[in-house]
Amino acid sequence: AANGFFTPETPHWLIMIVLLIGGCFRSLQFTSLNAIGYAEVSNRDMSYATSLSSAAQQVALSIGVAFGAFVLEAVATSRGTAITAADFGPAFWAVAVVSALSGFVFPRLSPSAGAEMSGHRIVNEKGPSTGMGDGMNGR
Repeated sequence: AANGFFTPETPHWLIMIVLLIGGCFRSLQFTSLNAIGYAEVSNRDMSYATSLSSAAQQVALSIGVAFGAFVLEAVATSRGTAITAADFGPAFWAVAVVSALSGFVFPRLSPSAGAEMSGHRIVNEKGPSTGMGDGMNGR
């Protein structure tokens, strides 16, 4: 969304800093999500999961670019002019809003998601065992 606030008058050094920081966080996000995405995939199924994940990422990126282009064109059309630098702000903001909606998925993750990969102890989400298994089978 920060990119939507850039104007031709924005200092280049500020643009570079914002892009560097945004790129670092984006890289961290992709790495984290890719790691947790394979957390419960068996070694036997890993090649299938990798192929599916890679294809899904490319489709999602393509849809994001198409959505941004659609908003850019819609803004320019609503103004009745050719695309200008001012039309890019709303496109960046719209893509940012759609991307931010993915944040609603993360609270739904189990507290023990990815524990097997990280080496952390798996949290028993149901509390102490009642003698009916490990507390994870009764879901």
